[in-house]
Amino acid sequence: MDPSIAQEESKLLDTLATEPFPIAQEEPQLVDTPAIVPSPIAQEPDNDVPSPGNQFAEFAAGCFWGLELAFQRIPGVTETEVGYSQGISHNPTYKVVCTDKTNHAEVVRVQYDPNECSYETLLDLFWSRHDPTSFIQGEKGEQVGAQYRSGIYFYTQEQEKLARESLENQQKKLEKKIVTEILPVKKFYKAEEYHLHYLAKGGMYGNAQSPAKCCKDPIRCYG
Repeated sequence: MDPSIAQEESKLLDTLATEPFPIAQEEPQLVDTPAIVPSPIAQEPDNDVPSPGNQFAEFAAGCFWGLELAFQRIPGVTETEVGYSQGISHNPTYKVVCTDKTNHAEVVRVQYDPNECSYETLLDLFWSRHDPTSFIQGEKGEQVGAQYRSGIYFYTQEQEKLARESLENQQKKLEKKIVTEILPVKKFYKAEEYHLHYLAKGGMYGNAQSPAKCCKDPIRCYG
């Protein structure tokens, strides 16, 4: 090999060893974070009016999809709606609620005929659908955050009384302390259209689940 070529190769290797190639710098990525604006409107009571002869009840017990279907199957329940409540911002979207910064809970608002269905029946279903001693819900414990908390939100003093009595009775059956909150209802924000009757419409996998009264089929939380 020509000595001059060998000398140049040696200089190049020395340069690579002491001066590594510069690392390309990525442009900073802008994250589309929804603005959280507290609003006194969100703290107002739920002033919606149920259908004639019906009453409202409202519950939170993890993801609202499965809870809604369970309530749909109860005789005397005439309508169910999923939505957001107990938070700080007005007109929240699912995306905003999922930031865990608005304190909204995923709730099911139930309309029922008290002549056909008692509030106690709704409470019994509520307790059976989740673990009221945990802030983590879901079949695999994947539901974590304020939106998945356990709550009973009352419309009347009678509902509050029955809810607290029910909690006391439920606590006697459990070793761990129940963390369910019992609070007055606040403004209800209906969830996006695709969330409504989600499992009855087919859910995530297109397998519709029956909302028929007294149906005993197991509820698949995601469809």
